[in-house]
Amino acid sequence: MNQTFDLRRFNLVLRLHFSEHLRTYLMGIGILFGIWIIMLIPNIIHVTHFSESLYRSHGTLFGFIFCGAGAWFASESFRVVGTPMRGIPFLTLPASQFEKYLVACLMLILFVLVFLGVFYTVEGAAFSLVNARLPQDEPRYHLLDLSGTAVPIELQYVFIAGIPFFFLGSIYFSKVPFVKTGVIAFALLFGIIFLNEFIIKQLFPSWESYGAKPFRSVTFLQHRIWYDVALSGTPKMIVDAFLILTVAGLWVATYIRFKEKEV
Repeated sequence: MNQTFDLRRFNLVLRLHFSEHLRTYLMGIGILFGIWIIMLIPNIIHVTHFSESLYRSHGTLFGFIFCGAGAWFASESFRVVGTPMRGIPFLTLPASQFEKYLVACLMLILFVLVFLGVFYTVEGAAFSLVNARLPQDEPRYHLLDLSGTAVPIELQYVFIAGIPFFFLGSIYFSKVPFVKTGVIAFALLFGIIFLNEFIIKQLFPSWESYGAKPFRSVTFLQHRIWYDVALSGTPKMIVDAFLILTVAGLWVATYIRFKEKEV
């Protein structure tokens, strides 16, 4: 089979994927709309004054739901190769391995864009209702700024690394990949939390820490004064580089595993 990338062939594989899964995707979009309506509308129905806490509430909801939905969607990416009956026809399609892999990656990108579109559509409608009730002298609500601090940094790390991690699990495990990958993910998460707490206790043995951001910063109380210690310079660059390399490694490992599956 020709393993060079061909745009026309890639387009045919993409069209085949949509023809087989479009109905499921449309149903998923409908479910997303329902989830956000249930989560956001009751959250603001009694709001009559502007409050920054509403942004934090929306940011936390966004982080948790995005992590859950993204993990499930990524774990379904290569479910087609889970059984020989469905996997053999897919693996023997007259297209290169990279083209098939690229279709799955594109679906993950589209999932993120659709998720953002649904969230902002519902939030925009909800804020329109709230802004009409606010006093004239108060500021108006605007769409959630995901680049700010509304979404907890811990959840940002989870969905940056979580989607490629579950993507790898979708091809690595042939049965119930979401459950198996989830168990491993929680074990790693608790391990990271324990290691981070251990390091903090070694550096700040006399104080109790609060709101620690894994391997980045820690907040503690001393003599009734709050202190925030954060990494900067080279140590911060090392942590950021490690995260980037880990995420990139997960994408590459998924492709290598997919090639092994096809062989």
